[in-house]
Amino acid sequence: MGMHFQKILCVGAIVIGLIAGLVMLVCHLLQDSIPNVLATNEREYAFDYVIVGAGTAGATLTSLLSKHSNGSVLLIEAGGSFGFLSRIPLLTTFQQKGINDWSFLSAPQKYSSKGLLDQRQCLPRGKGLGGSANLNYMLHFDGSPADFDSWHQLHNLSDWNWQHMRSFMVAARPKPTELYEIPASYSALTEALGTAESEFGHKPWKFRRTTYNIKNGLRHSVLQQYLLPVLKNLNLRLLPEALVKRINLAKKSKLASSVLVGLKDEHNKEIEFKIKVRRELILCAGAYQTPQLLLTSGIGDKSTLAQLQLPVQHKLPLVGQGLHDHLNVALFVSMGVVGPSLNQRALLSPMNLLNYLSSGTGAFGNFGVVGHISNFEEPLPFGITFFGAGAIDESSLMSISNFKRAAFRALFPRYYNATQEGFVVISSCLQPKSRGTVTLLHKSMRRNPLIDPNYLSQQQDVACNIAAIRNAVAVVTSAAFASLQPRIHWPKLQECANFGPFERDFSENQPSDDYLECVMRHIGLGSHHPGGTCALGSVVDSQLRLKGLTNIRVVDASVLPRPISGNPNTAIAAIAMRAASWILKNELQDATVA
Repeated sequence: MGMHFQKILCVGAIVIGLIAGLVMLVCHLLQDSIPNVLATNEREYAFDYVIVGAGTAGATLTSLLSKHSNGSVLLIEAGGSFGFLSRIPLLTTFQQKGINDWSFLSAPQKYSSKGLLDQRQCLPRGKGLGGSANLNYMLHFDGSPADFDSWHQLHNLSDWNWQHMRSFMVAARPKPTELYEIPASYSALTEALGTAESEFGHKPWKFRRTTYNIKNGLRHSVLQQYLLPVLKNLNLRLLPEALVKRINLAKKSKLASSVLVGLKDEHNKEIEFKIKVRRELILCAGAYQTPQLLLTSGIGDKSTLAQLQLPVQHKLPLVGQGLHDHLNVALFVSMGVVGPSLNQRALLSPMNLLNYLSSGTGAFGNFGVVGHISNFEEPLPFGITFFGAGAIDESSLMSISNFKRAAFRALFPRYYNATQEGFVVISSCLQPKSRGTVTLLHKSMRRNPLIDPNYLSQQQDVACNIAAIRNAVAVVTSAAFASLQPRIHWPKLQECANFGPFERDFSENQPSDDYLECVMRHIGLGSHHPGGTCALGSVVDSQLRLKGLTNIRVVDASVLPRPISGNPNTAIAAIAMRAASWILKNELQDATVA
């Protein structure tokens, strides 16, 4: 039945793909090719601003500098273009482990991931224009003021509180026409969540229906919002399918003088050339690859570099330290009512496909996440997410999650039933204390970095996730959800059998803390929200400049000193906007002095 369910998704994708292909062909015949790709005829070039990485931060920065700067801008991206099918929301998971995914794997985890092959987490990262914003699940989050205020209070970053960031967060929010909010009447599940908001009104919880970065039924990422509108600007050049391999520093001034770039020719032979940096080098390669590039360039901890016999260009001990990410613990809940969830019946409905093709609505027009509950209050801030899918395809999810078969089937015991009605309730700690690292196994940027998220290394994260799960259970078993006839399927993991689940756990839904801890250490999955590896205050200064290297800025999730209490995409765009304001102000001041 799992294979049958996957075939249904594939058939839907093919039908939509054929129609999309015809549209794309017509557009291609009517339009010129993408302009301003740098012609690499020489071995050396020079630009005022060199931006590495075309993800959320890189696309936002490129747009603003190209529009408002008098300088020349080069955007370097290791990937190319995402295919049109990447824009169809329901097909998001089909992109993972494809050509537009770096397909990283974590180091074997010591405290978690015991139900995963080799205890390693899959860590997808977008490779191509738009970066991970073109690979993610499109979930939009407006941010929590408490996050930025904590940066000020706990990390002595006085100019990074909510008061300083509010206007940038507002500016980074897409227009209402570029967002899609799940309607209150979308399904019986969204109606139950609406009722639960009243029932739990005495709690300091925030209920919200999911808002997506979707416009007219299609993914609307930073690529469409920021980058594509400026590609014809005269001061901009784009260098796709190019890997920045090294940052070169001027010995006397300690400034970035150039970057070494590698391109593969049609024979897969690498061609290398230099890009000189006149004003600023801006690293937007993400929480994994920004520290990798710095370390590969000899910028980082002296002992770490010595182990790989990399010459030290600049000492920065904390590069690659402080990696953080949310960990999700999923529970499957079956329902006794028909119609409200994503399964074979919903996908085979002719009206579903018709609604999508005509108006961008229906099951193909979102990813199935319908609502969230957040508690931002310390000491255990948590989030609960509701994914309205009754049938979970084994072959697809196992591939992108690295689950062992036994663990997957324990988590989703109805894996064989493609018409099952139900949903997945996902619990997570919004401010995990566990910290990991990004370091090197090899000198070359062509090789993957060594990524160790170190999930659940701090016991407080276990307590926080337990609180999240117990509150999720309180919602699912509340009067508001009673009409759905929910049944929580507590995973029967052999390794956790001493702790549960016992018969009373299925009737009372109050398994022991030991059981819940065992479950999360086996089947918890990373949220793909990495950050912190070039953190504000430790690696970069308050204006995101590398300490001691004033013409190199880091503008991506690696600068986050603590996690964002939700999906970080909009916050990263806001940080990029703030960085652009400093860069443009400096340019104006220099022009005035001159």
